[in-house]
Amino acid sequence: MAWNKHKTLYLLSAILILAIIFLFYSHKTAGVEKIAEYKNIEIKGNHIYAETVSDPGRQYLGLSNRESLCANCGMLFAFPDKQIREFVMRDMKFPLDIIFINDNKIINIAENLPPEGAKPLNIYASSKIANNVLEIPAGFCQKNGIKAGDIIRINN
Repeated sequence: MAWNKHKTLYLLSAILILAIIFLFYSHKTAGVEKIAEYKNIEIKGNHIYAETVSDPGRQYLGLSNRESLCANCGMLFAFPDKQIREFVMRDMKFPLDIIFINDNKIINIAENLPPEGAKPLNIYASSKIANNVLEIPAGFCQKNGIKAGDIIRINN
């Protein structure tokens, strides 16, 4: 009987130690962010280096609270489905062009959108279903003649 008591005590101790190790490591890695993924996007011979976001949390934040964006940089929002997409300029510090895309074809563009605060009033939506949205510096589309109907290439 003493052996069974010791065996149970050892087993409970091992479970407790494993639980402590699990909690320690899960706490240590909880704040670690996924390393950003980037894509090279080509539209009418123009190359854009775009940070790609596909998880809802990062999509909600988007470019909010960033100070700026380089002239040929952007953020690509990749969605797993196709639907009407709505975007706002929440907590933005610089203006943007927003390109709504479905299957590598530009559906519509919202251009020269002014920054808004924490409670944005304006909503910018795709005119049809879209599975990608690209945010780039304001004026990029006009400067480069990019318009609805243009084809984009998204390269890894």
